[in-house]
Amino acid sequence: MSPRSSLSTEEEKFVRWARVSRMATAGADGRIHNVPISPVLEAGSLLIATDTTSRKVRNLEANPRVTLVFDEYSEMWDLLRGVVIEGSVRIVRDGVDFTRARALLYEKFRQYEIESPIESETSVILVVTPERVTSWGF
Repeated sequence: MSPRSSLSTEEEKFVRWARVSRMATAGADGRIHNVPISPVLEAGSLLIATDTTSRKVRNLEANPRVTLVFDEYSEMWDLLRGVVIEGSVRIVRDGVDFTRARALLYEKFRQYEIESPIESETSVILVVTPERVTSWGF
């Protein structure tokens, strides 16, 4: 499938219900950092909470480019599915956007509120705007 800037209906459904994705960032020195994340899809953007001191944040402050991979593996390879989203990130540290994103993350991932509260003193919200989408299996 050729790249485009937005998700198809089927891709959006797949991404919306995904519990985990992988996020790759690169720092100013070019070193790649790839970690699992738990995102929420809202109005075409992906919302991700992370610690203010995380390597993701340091990398994104130097280079706001990001790649996310959502995939589903099967031993029956004709059932393999995945979506790759390349985009740019805006870091939200507080305010109404922070509060709204936190509520959406708490709604999807109930563990956050008790196990890892998202507070503006210790957390930021990463807002990923997709710019290039590719997929397979849809």
